[in-house]
Amino acid sequence: MCGIAGFTFPAGDASGTAQHADRLRRMTASIKHRGPDAQRALLLDGAALGHARLSIVDLASGHQPMRDEATGLTVVFNGEIFNHVELREQLSGAYAFRTRSDTEVILAAFLTWGIDCVRRFEGQWAFALWDPRDRTLWMSRDRVGICPLFYAHLPQGHLAFASEAKALFAGGLVTPSLDARGLKQTFQLWAPVAPRTSFEGVSLLPPAHVAKWHDGALTLQRYWDLDFGVTPDPAEAPRLLEELGAVLDRAVRLRLRADVPVAAYLSGGLDSSLLCALAQEQLGGTLRTFSVGFAHARFDERTHQATVAEQLRTEHRVVEMRDGDIGALVPGVIFHAEQAMMRSAPAPFLRLSGWVRDQGIKVVLTGEGSDEMFLGYDLFKETQVRQFWARQPGSKYRPLLLRRLYPTLSVSQQNVELLREFFGTGLETPDALGFSHLVRWGNSGRILRFLAPEFAAKVADEDPVASVLATVPDAVAKWRPLARAQYLEARTLLSGYLLSAQGDRMLLGNAVEGRFPFLDTGVMEFAARVPERLRLRGLDEKHLLKRFSKGRVPASILERSKFPYRAPIAGALVGPDAPAWARELLAPEAVAATGVFDARKVERLVAKLRAPNSAESEADTMALFAVASTQLLAHHFLKPKPVPQADVDAVQLEAV
Repeated sequence: MCGIAGFTFPAGDASGTAQHADRLRRMTASIKHRGPDAQRALLLDGAALGHARLSIVDLASGHQPMRDEATGLTVVFNGEIFNHVELREQLSGAYAFRTRSDTEVILAAFLTWGIDCVRRFEGQWAFALWDPRDRTLWMSRDRVGICPLFYAHLPQGHLAFASEAKALFAGGLVTPSLDARGLKQTFQLWAPVAPRTSFEGVSLLPPAHVAKWHDGALTLQRYWDLDFGVTPDPAEAPRLLEELGAVLDRAVRLRLRADVPVAAYLSGGLDSSLLCALAQEQLGGTLRTFSVGFAHARFDERTHQATVAEQLRTEHRVVEMRDGDIGALVPGVIFHAEQAMMRSAPAPFLRLSGWVRDQGIKVVLTGEGSDEMFLGYDLFKETQVRQFWARQPGSKYRPLLLRRLYPTLSVSQQNVELLREFFGTGLETPDALGFSHLVRWGNSGRILRFLAPEFAAKVADEDPVASVLATVPDAVAKWRPLARAQYLEARTLLSGYLLSAQGDRMLLGNAVEGRFPFLDTGVMEFAARVPERLRLRGLDEKHLLKRFSKGRVPASILERSKFPYRAPIAGALVGPDAPAWARELLAPEAVAATGVFDARKVERLVAKLRAPNSAESEADTMALFAVASTQLLAHHFLKPKPVPQADVDAVQLEAV
């Protein structure tokens, strides 16, 4: 993947050429980390387009911005169109290709099919396409939001766009300011509700959308959506294992297409283990795998990773993380993520991508999406139990089923009344659209207690839950409970957090591209057709996927309990090895200066978690990380550092 940036301006504006050129070069240079192989920019009459390239396909001739000489159509593109080989065959009769790149396939497809071409793409992308014939700027983003694309409205009806918000700031097009509503949404939902972001004046193009800017007006249109509302055909059941194998095999094969080596992340769980098994078979035994290990035994999965690597005979490497490493990485995490967070989990991924890049790897397969498509999360099992409980909300025994999901609940927590208080929210309305997520949103929402009074008053009318539910199509409310839960999970945590803050940003922070076979369109649409009882059988998650995986991954991986990925927080931020930045930015005067959180409440929270033998609660550690990450967000972006002039000068600029 790469980085893109650009903006429109009045046609024939020769007087501003020098300013436009400087602005474009600064924008492009600011995202050099996404594409260190080349930074190029093109100044057209009315549009400026910049590109930072990570060379993966057609290394010699796939340079961008790419322009069709006959029409002037010009594109900047971040991502991969994995089926570009097949599309090229369809288009070769109508278009004379000059390169082997998937970028040129976008040009040819648009000229042949118009913007509806995106419906034919299998891949992950964000692109901007300038059509001088009618002076229109088109933008598009992939189906699930793997690749980011931000935009901002400019004076005189013009538009700017970029892979990261920092490019809009670097070009002087937007003055950085925190968006209070976006922050409140993040604290409760884990990410802002698109198109809102962490910054005022900066919008995010939602996944599966195209946008058209023409004559000062911007219109957005959805071209695809997840559909879990289909009624499965029981007659298909005998063929499901065979079909699952076919769609996964194709998804992996397409994502191994590259002119550079492709490796894989191996977590030690079912999803990454299965992907590694399929990739190793297709690569003929040459797969390299990479993992994160933790010095803290509570978070470490190296035993399981080693078991998989040994059986699959991969060339395996592990990078170990300590509490001090986490704390040192967090500033970089927030700089790249450009949003507040509740967990430190992205930090090891930033270290891992840097380490992988040092080993000469630019592309990795990774397992995100499987839990959402095949009902792997405890949230789905929790939904099943709570739906069952809601039929008899006064039952003393039904809430005890939750102990099977969370065996680490202490004796005191196993009291029925405490279980009822924590998990019983919304039992009176089990058919409500947001029923499945009320417990999570309520738990995260406890962070809001730490808001400064002035800040809380400013966003008192913002209801994050109502904001996200307002974006959900009416038809979803009529789906089955688990289908509704899947849709919400994909629209919130998957797109806004896992694929962005923990995915794209931690990968491209070190110029590594992640590829996600479980988010292949065919795999997702297949999963939607599988009866829920074959994906979640009782409380056995990913049942069909486990059946398919037998004989392909070690039995111990199939039998182990699901292990949620976590990383240390309290020890990393307020423990003995806490970094200097944490002490500085968590100090009462620093918290008060930012104005988002109540300095006295934060001071008491820090003291509590710093105390010897402190009993950490998830609510406390999430609140601590929310404060620290918000402080870093303000520190990095409210007074941004200028882009190094050497990087600006390195951008190759051409004017047409």
